Parts: sequence; C-alpha cells; structure tokens
Amino acid sequence: MKKIIALFLALPVILSAADIYMAGDSTMAHYAGKYPPLTGWGMKMQNLCKDGVIVHNRAVGGRSSKSFITEKLWEKIMNDAKKGDFVIIQFGHNDAARGDKNLYRSTYPENTYRLYLRIYIAEARSKGLIPVLCTQTLLCDFGKDGKLAKNRPVNEKYVAACREIARETGCDFIDLNACAMEKLAKLSRAEAESYYMVLKKGEYPNYPDGRNDRCHLHLRGAEFYAQLFVEQAKKQNLPIAELFK
Repeated sequence: MKKIIALFLALPVILSAADIYMAGDSTMAHYAGKYPPLTGWGMKMQNLCKDGVIVHNRAVGGRSSKSFITEKLWEKIMNDAKKGDFVIIQFGHNDAARGDKNLYRSTYPENTYRLYLRIYIAEARSKGLIPVLCTQTLLCDFGKDGKLAKNRPVNEKYVAACREIARETGCDFIDLNACAMEKLAKLSRAEAESYYMVLKKGEYPNYPDGRNDRCHLHLRGAEFYAQLFVEQAKKQNLPIAELFK
C-alpha cells in the first residue's frame, strides 16, 4: 500500500515536468521520408531526456532569427509552452543570406541579429520560460593544409555576436560552435566529414549522385551535436541539465 501511495504522489511531478522547445534552422529541424540520412540534431534530443520530458522540435529549415519571428513560428512556441519550460535557440546560418531574394531573412551581426536574439530571450523570460542560447553548428570546411578550418569570416561574426548577447543578457549559453571545433579538429578528415552530408555517389539511395554538403548533418552528426549539448549543459550545471539522463 505504501508503495502504491508513493507512486500516486509521484505522478503529478512526472506530468508537470518541464518540457524543451527548440527554435532553429535546418541543422536542428526534423526530417523524414526522402531525406535520411539528413538529420537535425533536435531529432536526437528526446532519447537523451529523462522520462516525462517532452522535446518539441519546432525548428524549420531555411529560417533565420528574423524569419522565425515574422512567420509567427516563435509566436506559436510562446502560445504552447508553459511556465518553467526551456527553449533552445540557435540561429545564424540563414541570417547571413544576402541578396534581394533573402531580404525576408537577412540580418546583420552588428545590429539586427543581436536585436532578434534579445527579443527571443526577453519574450521567453516574460512568459516564465528559460531560454538557452546556442551558437550555430560548425561548417565542415578544410584548409589547404588539410586541417579543419575555423568559421568563415561572415559566420564568425554571427558566432561572436551570439556569445556577446548571451554574456550581456546573462542567458544560459552553450557554445556548440567552439566545442564542435575542439572535438572535430582531433578527428581525421574522413571522420569529421562523416558527421555531415558529405556522401559518395551511390552510397545512399536517397542521394544517388552523392552530396557535398558541409553544413547539414548526417545522422552521426546529429547525434554528436545533441550529445555535445547535453554534455556542455551538465558541465556548466545549467538548469536544463536536470532534464537529461
């Protein structure tokens, strides 16, 4: 009887556990059907969470910090999330898109990108959510010396701006970009590329002609980044770490 009562008393804790929402781009988004092995790292988060925690991966390909708001994708998260939930925010890749056709999503690291990140943080906090800001995933570029290259100049500006906004606002922060660079630089070129959509011709039925995509993630890469996020959250003792196994 005591065991039954104890179990009953524990139920409300499980049912009211904090959830995780994810706001981001194609490197985080969900894929199925004709897309695998293309995988967003948000797809691999659920398996790393404790029972009772639900991961709502709301990331959408092609979105920037600007378009995720103007298309009301952020508004939907604000409507659905409850007080005490966490929201992981990762943008930057598409913010760097330029040209007339990209005006709807283009931001600049010196001003508009910072403005939008501040909006995410402020609005999340105003609802009682806990925002966790992340730098964008690393591009798998190699230099002439055969070593993994650092960020392209334009990407580095967004990465730096993200770090600065996290520091200025006191927002929980995980530097996925720097941590990935540290770990992937220790691997061989072939090993590092296997985390991305760098595919040989005929290697995968969904991509018969192969692919040389050094931004989007292979299943292995998605697992790598999800585990990296959890590892860093625990290392920093961030509140969100309590939700992970």
